[in-house]
Amino acid sequence: MAFLMDDNAVGGQFVCGAGKPVALGVGDSKIRGSAYVEGPMQVGKSSDHKVPRATVLIGRLNNSDAPSALYSLWVRLYSRFQNFVRIDVLLKCKFIEAKIVRTQVLQASIKNFVIDHPTKEGKKLVHTCLEGPENGVYVRGKLVDESVIELPEYWTKLVDESSISISITPLGNSQDIFVSKIENNKIYLQEKESMPISCFYHIFGTRNDVEKLITEIDE
Repeated sequence: MAFLMDDNAVGGQFVCGAGKPVALGVGDSKIRGSAYVEGPMQVGKSSDHKVPRATVLIGRLNNSDAPSALYSLWVRLYSRFQNFVRIDVLLKCKFIEAKIVRTQVLQASIKNFVIDHPTKEGKKLVHTCLEGPENGVYVRGKLVDESVIELPEYWTKLVDESSISISITPLGNSQDIFVSKIENNKIYLQEKESMPISCFYHIFGTRNDVEKLITEIDE
């Protein structure tokens, strides 16, 4: 292996490998000062990578002539990733714009959504999420001359039945309505004077498919 111990200037195009970098131009059309490396290419500390898992492997700064660096990669302007980006530890940024963000846990100071205003041109509509000490779900609806609320089938596996709470608002006239029982994924209502029941309902439950939320944590 030969090492160049002095400056090495390439005024034209640097090509390492057998490929022809069409995007960088070939022959008279080549882009001056461009470089092509067939890869894999490693930059930084030699021991930071054991196997060539990527075309470009970037490690910690390992040059004592340079000032210490906080980052292994610094991009001053825009960067574009056409396909998949994987971040194993931490993604820290001021702004993310994406069509879909998929994650197991989302932690944020506030959780907003912003859409085009449905009735005012040139305006945006901003809503935010409710906050509470649980991973909760809800259903709501209306009963007319009925006394049984059938919960969604998936609640049998999604919701802890003992956590269910129900809010009832009589519809049409005053009614003394109460919950007589919750059984087989159904909520049974009764009216004290045996009047026909018409009402709005709002039902909350806590998810049982995830760990219980810890509301106070250390920094």
